[in-house]
Amino acid sequence: MTRTPDTTDVLRTAAGIGLCGAVVQYVVARHYLQIEWGISLPVPLVWWAVAGAAGVLGAPLLLVGLGRGTARLVALPWARLVFTWVLPCLAAHLVWLAVTLVVLRRINPGLLGVPARDSREVLSIVLLPPPELSLLYVLALFPVLAKLVQRVPAAAVVAVLAAATLLTETLTLAVFLAAGLRLAADTDRLVATASRRNLVLRGAVALVGAAVLGVDRFPAGLATVVAGLAALPFGLTVAALAQGRLLVALGAAAVPGYLLMIPCLAVADKILLARLSVQGPGVQLVVAAVEPAVLAAAVVLGGIVLVALGRRVRARVPAVAAR
Repeated sequence: MTRTPDTTDVLRTAAGIGLCGAVVQYVVARHYLQIEWGISLPVPLVWWAVAGAAGVLGAPLLLVGLGRGTARLVALPWARLVFTWVLPCLAAHLVWLAVTLVVLRRINPGLLGVPARDSREVLSIVLLPPPELSLLYVLALFPVLAKLVQRVPAAAVVAVLAAATLLTETLTLAVFLAAGLRLAADTDRLVATASRRNLVLRGAVALVGAAVLGVDRFPAGLATVVAGLAALPFGLTVAALAQGRLLVALGAAAVPGYLLMIPCLAVADKILLARLSVQGPGVQLVVAAVEPAVLAAAVVLGGIVLVALGRRVRARVPAVAAR
């Protein structure tokens, strides 16, 4: 008899896979492909293709699991939701954003391509951050939106949010959070029916959805949503078939790992970009083969370390208070 996968573990695994995918895509796009490669083998082309696939799967898988977790927040009374989640999360977002912008300005101002030269530009980033800077911002405000539209059909909520990405790409994150929260029954069904046979069919659907990313006139935010939603059945099937302790641990560290991504990459890019561009073909070949995986592993390991430190601090607080 085949054991039905546990949805909670599958979603944590999916978040771990999503974190790895998002980090690999970002490392390759913002750093790796900027190196002046002098090698004849098409290793950078291979990583470009891997990063493309990882980018389609990364954020959707990461956010669907987080979206399922917001159900407990939506159930809270309004005052408790605002004071125990929204305000602390927005405060954490502002602190993290300030640290990240300082790191970028002092070390690597060109990494994001988002201008932050004066108070007006910084204010615009604070009020409506670009997608790569908006995870905590969206996580803070999404439960409020979800609570307001509880009685609206799930498909309508996802469709309206998808259409709203035409106004700002920041809402792409909210689309996948909404999918995780409001399409929970569909997620459970996908997990329960995961098999190698379904993997092929769902992979074909993901490829069809990803095709919109190559259409020049298709809006970028909406293309990301269409490709991500089409890839979710495939990604959840992979997560159901590939469960393991390491991926579950990565899923638990998904948010800290994602938040470390930009500051860590800014430092690594500043140190490595010019140096790697002038290395000989032998050194470059080795670096080309392993660098994205090494940098991504360092970032996700940093997320796991932060989670472990946070747990240790929380365990010590009651002991100190009891003295």
